[in-house]
Amino acid sequence: METTKGSNKEERISMGAFTAMIAIVVGLIVVAVYANWQNLHRDESETMTVTRITPTPSASASPTP
Repeated sequence: METTKGSNKEERISMGAFTAMIAIVVGLIVVAVYANWQNLHRDESETMTVTRITPTPSASASPTP
């Protein structure tokens, strides 16, 4: 097995890429927490009111001679 000078060198990511990855993970955590908070408080924010509407009686047609 051949070993080259570059194969023994450790590969590192740049600080900008590391910061971007951390920002993305933090953003996903914030979105997940917000979505769960919305889900838990759904009953407080959503209400449904059902109103029964009865149709007004229409005049019956009387036969005219």
